[in-house]
Amino acid sequence: MKTRFLIASMLALCGAFPVCAAVEVRFVSPEKFSDINFSAGDREQALRGLQSIIRELGEHHLPGYDLVIDVNNVDLAGEVRPVGRNMDMVRVMSNVTSPAIDLSYVLSAGGKVLRSGQANLRDMNYMDGIGRIDSSESLRYEKKMLDDWFAREFKSEISEVKAHSQDSAQSDKLTGK
Repeated sequence: MKTRFLIASMLALCGAFPVCAAVEVRFVSPEKFSDINFSAGDREQALRGLQSIIRELGEHHLPGYDLVIDVNNVDLAGEVRPVGRNMDMVRVMSNVTSPAIDLSYVLSAGGKVLRSGQANLRDMNYMDGIGRIDSSESLRYEKKMLDDWFAREFKSEISEVKAHSQDSAQSDKLTGK
């Protein structure tokens, strides 16, 4: 009950102060990651993309919470292979080159740690269900995998946020706001 009150209080404060929660993404020894070490420029682009995806998901699903995610390893979908006469490096997708991300996280609200954990994400069926994915996104398979993980891992917090949003909307209707 105290946790619900704390969460409701934090969400109410966030309505008044929109910058009250944060999503922090840290990459632990990215030069040692399984897959994104083919060039410094490509690695930086992939890390920025993953950071953006994780922040977006955290801010969307968990407003009012603070989330710190340490990414310990990344293996992007597909495999980089030399192709053509010039041996250009191209990422080739196959059923055996699924995306994987190892991470740990701490979820808190109001300075109080609500929970923490580790996750070894892997989407063995990443080539199925393509309809949900924007084919123009470079990290589309990783985004889908992370989105699915957020929905599963933070299900109760997401439900709490939705319930609070509905309560606020109902209250606004009643008060004419």
